[in-house]
Amino acid sequence: MLWGRFRKHLVLISALGFLIFLIATGISSARGTKTYKADIKKNDYRRASYNGADKYNVLNEDLGNDKSNDEGEDKHYRRDNETLVYNQNSNKDRGPDEDADMDSRHDSYTGKYQHITGDRWIVITTIAYPTSDVRFLAQVPGWKVVVVGDTKTPNDWTLPNCVYLSVEDQRHLGFKTVSLLPTQNYARKNVGYLFAIAHGAKIIYETDDDNRPLDLLENFIQDETTWGLLYNGGKLFNPYRHFGQPSLWPRGYPLSSVGENFSTEYTLSHWKTPSMQQGVVNGDPDMDAIFRLTRKITTSKLNVAFDGEAPPALLPPGVFAPYNSQNTLFLYDALWSLVLPTTVTFRVCDIWRGYMAQRLIWEMGGNLGFFPPNAFQVRNAHSYLKDATEEKDLYFKTERFVAFLRVWTCESSKSFFECMTQLASDMAQNDFWGDTDAKLISFWVQDLKALGYKEPARVAFSQVGTDSKLSKPERQTDQEFRVKFWASEQSPPLIYSTIKEQRGFTSHVSQISSYCRFQSLEVNAVKGIRTYPHLLLIVVFKSPNYQNLQFIETYYSVHFQHIVYCGANKNQFENQANLLSKPASFLEIDIGDRWIAQNCLTQAMKMRYNVEGYLYTDSNILLNTWTRYDLPLGQLWLGNSSVQQQSSSGFMFPNLKDGLEAIVKKFKLPDGNRYSAFAQKLLDNLESKVELFNGGSEIAYVPKIYKQDVMYFVEHFSKLSMPGEFIFPTVFGGIENWKNVHRLTETYLSYDGNSQDMKTFLALKDVLHLPRTTFMPKGRNFFCNTVFPLTLNNH
Repeated sequence: MLWGRFRKHLVLISALGFLIFLIATGISSARGTKTYKADIKKNDYRRASYNGADKYNVLNEDLGNDKSNDEGEDKHYRRDNETLVYNQNSNKDRGPDEDADMDSRHDSYTGKYQHITGDRWIVITTIAYPTSDVRFLAQVPGWKVVVVGDTKTPNDWTLPNCVYLSVEDQRHLGFKTVSLLPTQNYARKNVGYLFAIAHGAKIIYETDDDNRPLDLLENFIQDETTWGLLYNGGKLFNPYRHFGQPSLWPRGYPLSSVGENFSTEYTLSHWKTPSMQQGVVNGDPDMDAIFRLTRKITTSKLNVAFDGEAPPALLPPGVFAPYNSQNTLFLYDALWSLVLPTTVTFRVCDIWRGYMAQRLIWEMGGNLGFFPPNAFQVRNAHSYLKDATEEKDLYFKTERFVAFLRVWTCESSKSFFECMTQLASDMAQNDFWGDTDAKLISFWVQDLKALGYKEPARVAFSQVGTDSKLSKPERQTDQEFRVKFWASEQSPPLIYSTIKEQRGFTSHVSQISSYCRFQSLEVNAVKGIRTYPHLLLIVVFKSPNYQNLQFIETYYSVHFQHIVYCGANKNQFENQANLLSKPASFLEIDIGDRWIAQNCLTQAMKMRYNVEGYLYTDSNILLNTWTRYDLPLGQLWLGNSSVQQQSSSGFMFPNLKDGLEAIVKKFKLPDGNRYSAFAQKLLDNLESKVELFNGGSEIAYVPKIYKQDVMYFVEHFSKLSMPGEFIFPTVFGGIENWKNVHRLTETYLSYDGNSQDMKTFLALKDVLHLPRTTFMPKGRNFFCNTVFPLTLNNH
């Protein structure tokens, strides 16, 4: 397929750029030891990097005042057999009197912060005055911020709702970890993590002073369990591909796997919430120097966009993915994983930490999840060759590191923290980091225990080794659904290319030409096609007859970026989906008889698309998305519905003969208050206790604000095997005044495919019902000769 060949070309370009990079820099496998001093000036918005042990990274925004902080102690240190050796003015062995003096100062410093508590903390480090992004973080409702300073941070740094820890403050907090943290080092963030835990943190969000979470951190999951998609593909996961950028890869992704085939296989179920949650970032996301040297203009700013409506992805044990320290949330049972190493470069430290944490979290039954973009980052151009020298371990050691972690084991007799210290030591022995970091992990564990942090319990974990079958986290329900997922593909960064992407109408005409390859088509100029990028279209096939899939995809994809097809027999769907120009998303549900097709709606909602509404439609009807622009997206929609008398309902469906009152007595709703409000609203709408709403169930629309109620009541009514003709109207009538439910106008296409019926539909109606004959091969002629010409030229 075209998109597949395009992706491979991009990968080849990146590989070529990498070769150029190797020649230009003469990279060796030896570690760099050169130190680069930061030159921070007023209004200097750039990144200053420190290599080797003397590392840091700053994105310094407008400082506001021309102040510098050169008065603080400037510790210098060197590497000596992988051990950090400080000068005589830094930490050194202390005698008993000095220890007593230190304890006294520790008591005074800890007392200084005793009144500060909070269960949700944001942790950052900075050497600049408060940036606009830091000011934004300080105003996120319900969160406290701890800012870790360094020797270059202004002495008078202050901001409301922020706890600022100077280097001097950090020394007297009583944490053993501090003794191994160099100054001018990103790992000083470790002090902030410990401070937050000491002051009540149950959740920690970490970021940098140049990142801004635009959703106020509300899209991360903080409940104990969640419905969602568990990746069921290979043993590596590329989150950028999942969120609509298949030709990009995050920093730390194994380079040898960038061009490998991808998987779209997932499992939908109810899982334990991921303990570590990484949100991808729009704008200039975290990518390595190879990408920046080959895929962007050197002086330009990137403006990468990911699919913001795509659902989160959960990773099972056995699957690795790199995650960074720039937009990541940690639940309480994963706070142990926050510790950053000091003996690897700045560009490596958080990636190595993340890989280590993923391996360990499998030992406690936890996992990692990736979330749609909820933050934006701006970076100014800087020396990407310097970045590349800091990333050498990522280029040449990641494959070996992941392979090492995959086969690493810990004796069952050991506690979780004992496994953690063992892995840290094993990593040092295998040259993934220095001995100092093994000691750092030991001190970190001691600090956690001293703070009363609850050590995770180990769970039985089946080592994956080279077995192709991956483990799964424990499900919270017996329900499990196979899913194929493909995000709405976004525009990739391109340089020096005259090829323009086909989007919107042009792409739509290309699809029609492919589908109607034996017919000629004349098209007038079309402008302003209405699209619905923030809605999810759910197309239900009540039988596994997918012959019309290509037509439906062509008809709707110009309007809807997010479509999920739902039905039985995934293999039959894939046979037809292979004819499409791009992968399609599919939710496999054994629909059985036609009365329980509404499960497609509720299960699609549980996939956790980040959308504003859900449009459910049967595959044998068409919604007029071409001329009916006034459909209210803030209201519930239904087809024609009426009040059904119990006598006639009893004739058609004996289980309904006693009316609604008898039906609701057959099941107990866990939430009595919720049911009472539902029953009262339904009674107000019906004006009788013995009648039910009855109407079409082939199309419905649910705005996001009604999502939870619709899922709750549709699932409970479905347990009684009630037909959809009753469930949708009755549920809608129980959660909203009936006069506020929008009623769609409908018409039917005659069996001979009369073009006048199509013209009437486009001019006057919302919904067109298609006869069975359109599902036969000859239906293609009707679509190509009548439907597409009329929809395009009557737009």
